[in-house]
Amino acid sequence: MVKTIIWDWNGTLLNDLDLSLESVNVLLKERNIPELTAERYRDIFGFPVVDYYVKAGFDFEKEPFEIPAKQYVKLYAAGAPKLNLFQDVVDTLNFFKENGYRQIVLSAMKDDNLKLMINNAGISHFFEHIFGISDNYAREKVSLGKQVVEKLNLNPSECLMVGDTLHDAEVAEQCGFDCILFSGGHVSKQRLETKGKIIVDSLSELKQIIHLQ
Repeated sequence: MVKTIIWDWNGTLLNDLDLSLESVNVLLKERNIPELTAERYRDIFGFPVVDYYVKAGFDFEKEPFEIPAKQYVKLYAAGAPKLNLFQDVVDTLNFFKENGYRQIVLSAMKDDNLKLMINNAGISHFFEHIFGISDNYAREKVSLGKQVVEKLNLNPSECLMVGDTLHDAEVAEQCGFDCILFSGGHVSKQRLETKGKIIVDSLSELKQIIHLQ
């Protein structure tokens, strides 16, 4: 029985694919590297982000990863105020809150930026806890997930991870959570299918899947 739902943020609750693509394409264009289509982006995006940057064409023998990573964060931050949640997020979060589920956010976004964005989106009251990482380099969040389990004394078998990337499935596997993947984010559905998890095309589908367990 699921008692705790652990949400990813970017690409799961927050609809930021277009901004992410636009931001990385600015960096690629500056370096005379071919820009990414949305399809190509969703075929190569992953964690650690440095590996995805290499697949996109960045050459870290010419410059350190931290340079484009910091530039990306600035471009993303400039566009972030215009971002929206996926349309069924509030209804879905409210459903689970009203039905007694504990809800947590676990993200590879820098912690202070994450909390500010969630607060600005007006949904922080749905979550008991919000956890992000300590820097802007989005290396991984398995270690953070394990820390959260210990800090909150969670029973992993009662936890469900909901995310949009292969890494979210890996976090779930490493932490002992169940996992459902969302096809509307940063990774193509075809790639998500390789994990053998339930995949939803809208978050509202979760209400029936989880609550009827």
